[in-house]
Amino acid sequence: MIVACKNCGKKYTVDEKKFKQNTVSFKCIACDTLFTVEKPIVNYENVTYAEDIPLTTATGQKKPIKFGLYPKTFLIMLLISLIPVGLFFMITYSETSARVEADTQLLMQQSTSGLLNHIDEWVDKNKRLLQMVSRLDGIKYMDPTEQTKILELIHEQYPWIYLAFTLDIDGMNTARNDGNILKDYSDRSYFKDIQKGSAFSWQTLLGKTSQKPALVLAVPIMNNGTMVGVMAGAMTTEAISQSVAKWTKGKTGFAFLVDEKNKVIAHQVKQYVLEEKNLTDNPVFSLSDGKISGFGEFMDNKGSLNIASFKKNKLGWNMVVQQEKNEAYATLLKFQKYILVFFSLTIIIVAIIAWFSARSISKPIIEMTDAATRMSLGDLDVQIKIRSKDEIGMLARSIVRMQTSLAYAMKRLKTL
Repeated sequence: MIVACKNCGKKYTVDEKKFKQNTVSFKCIACDTLFTVEKPIVNYENVTYAEDIPLTTATGQKKPIKFGLYPKTFLIMLLISLIPVGLFFMITYSETSARVEADTQLLMQQSTSGLLNHIDEWVDKNKRLLQMVSRLDGIKYMDPTEQTKILELIHEQYPWIYLAFTLDIDGMNTARNDGNILKDYSDRSYFKDIQKGSAFSWQTLLGKTSQKPALVLAVPIMNNGTMVGVMAGAMTTEAISQSVAKWTKGKTGFAFLVDEKNKVIAHQVKQYVLEEKNLTDNPVFSLSDGKISGFGEFMDNKGSLNIASFKKNKLGWNMVVQQEKNEAYATLLKFQKYILVFFSLTIIIVAIIAWFSARSISKPIIEMTDAATRMSLGDLDVQIKIRSKDEIGMLARSIVRMQTSLAYAMKRLKTL
């Protein structure tokens, strides 16, 4: 409380809690005047406290509960914290999703190219072999006896070529390595292509000799710049179909190879290969229609969404690698779950921090507001706790000084 000298008016701040009696004597250091001060006594019987005041308006209606300082502070701090955190999670999720999708697509396209390159290398190797053999004197002079010896040697050295044979310009067998009866092959498309001037031709078919899916490669036999016949080799596709059929990824990923007419050359279902099943109606070919290579999504016959990569080679064969989308993007789906969990935990942690921070800011202000309300109603003994030395602490000290001044003023009014 504040006391003043009755002679010169000099003011002093005195802690009323140190009053041991109701009346205390003081000596003014300015004028040496002695004066007495009585401890202020507050009559609490007629004091109405803040919580006792009804929330009514002039019309008698209850006032609506206002959106107070604490919830406002809490929401502001929560928004300030969550907006950048939310943006960070959104950007991270978007970039990671795009990267995972791009990596999955790239890996599938690389697998498609790798399988197709293996097949192209195998075809090119056999093509070069036939071209080299067609230049031998024993072949280009169209001597059946010499040709048979060379063809038998080819089969011994390259056992996957189960039938090496030559044709004359009319498509009739001249020689063959298996010793069977000479046959007419003039109806075969590879012979017709060579006859029309092609330097290389091929055909996938069910071999008459092996009764298995086969690939026939053919090149012209030239002698002094004139075509005198056709050098051909029929080979099983097992060497290439096994590498394709064995390719798998996860539970649903597999590869298959079809020829230019969409007939199966290699597939994990062996029956498709034996039947030369036509897969033109397969939904995956809706992606590759008229394209050399590409990547996309399609719905299979079972109603599952798949992703597929496809690529054609120079023979017109189409290599397809496909997998169910959910399995292919399993890493992305797992990341989505993790990001949701982390974001939820972040929201909870930020909310807890914002709650405590808002409480630490608003609680002393609410307490001082309550104290000021009580003081305005005559309760000058309200205890105000000073918890900090910041601006809120300074405000609390100012209210304490005001409380002391009011108590002293009330005392003086009573003595008048």
